Amino acid sequence: MRIAVASDDGRRIAAHTGRCAGFVIYDVQGNAPQRVEYRQNRYTAHAQGECDGAHDHGGDAHHSHGPLVAALADCRVLITRGLGPRLVADLAVHNIEAYVCNVTDADEAAGQYTAGQLLRVQGTGCGHHC
Repeated sequence: MRIAVASDDGRRIAAHTGRCAGFVIYDVQGNAPQRVEYRQNRYTAHAQGECDGAHDHGGDAHHSHGPLVAALADCRVLITRGLGPRLVADLAVHNIEAYVCNVTDADEAAGQYTAGQLLRVQGTGCGHHC
């Protein structure tokens, strides 16, 4: 099984998935996550510098998550510190589970996931940041 952790620097977990610089990818066999690669985020409008941050993501505003979800299609799990409800829903449609954590170290979070210690985001998620 493969998991992704949203990260700006390959070490710490990003606070906001849509704005993260990339994703640390792990293969999990048993309870041992092994780092495979770091994928740069070329998939979201925020990461590509197309959003100035002066807008609301509520209401009818909706960025397409299709490219991001497609880039993580080989993963069954996304671990992050914050994500919006629309991304949670888009991931779920493609059988990718979203988990949130309070730690900042990507390796530690991957280990917590394999140990069953992370909170899975259910339904429409938690708003913006958990």
